[in-house]
Parts: sequence; C-alpha cells; structure tokens
Amino acid sequence: MFHTLLVPLDGTPQSDRVIDLAVRAAAANQSRLHVLCVVDPAYALSPADVDGVEPDGLTYPPAIDQTTRAGHIVEAAVQRLQSQGWAAEGRVCAGQPGDTIITEAKRIDADVIVMGHRHLSRLQRWADPSTAGTVIDQAPCPVLVETGNDV
Repeated sequence: MFHTLLVPLDGTPQSDRVIDLAVRAAAANQSRLHVLCVVDPAYALSPADVDGVEPDGLTYPPAIDQTTRAGHIVEAAVQRLQSQGWAAEGRVCAGQPGDTIITEAKRIDADVIVMGHRHLSRLQRWADPSTAGTVIDQAPCPVLVETGNDV
C-alpha cells in the first residue's frame, strides 16, 4: 500500500496499536517506517547537551528526562519494527507536535502519516487543540488514525 510511512508516537499505551496499524498499512518489505517523537521545545536538549548541562554549567533535569524518554520511545519502536523485518529509523524533534509532524512528513516525502489521537471533550479541545486534528487539516499526505476503539 504505502512505501514511506511517518509514525509519530508519544509513548502512551496506544502507541503499540499505532505501530501495528502502520505495519498493516505498509507495503510488503519495500516500505520504510519513520518513527518520530516530538519534545516540547522548552524541554529539548540540543545534541551537544545530551548530558543536560547548559552552557552556564547548570543542569536541567526535566529536559534530561523528556529527551531521554523520547529517545527510549523511538528506540523501542524502531527495534520492534526492525525485529519484524521492516526498514525503520527514528528521530526525536523539538517543536509543537502538529507542526513538527507536518514538517517531518514533508521532509521525508511521506506517503501516509499513521498516528493515534486522544478522545477529548469540546472544552478540552478548546483548551488544548488536538494534534491529530492539526495534522489532518494540514498534512501533505493522507493521515491514518488509530482511534483506540475496539471495533
């Protein structure tokens, strides 16, 4: 079906189902799966600051935690996909999730974005807009959404 798939993950329990959906959407062994985890820019470490030490010598534990967690999410997903025989690579990026996913989809020329979404009330969507909604509205390719509902 699709040959270049972008699979943004956030580490929630739904992430496993998103990976399963991406595998089902992928074309037989010719597909490349790109796993992405987005870190809030306020908590992102630059590659030079992987130990969490800022230029002034101070450490920033929340940034270390967020960046490390994102790295583990990506690494676990890539290892899982590769162990199943898929060509997979991963990346951690900093930015607003929706915008970053769209930018990454354009960068890799994705055929499809496979992602999950949170079930939010209208009030929750107003206070914290849906990343999936942003991606669906602005994506340069189709978006396949794992709803988390058992059908």
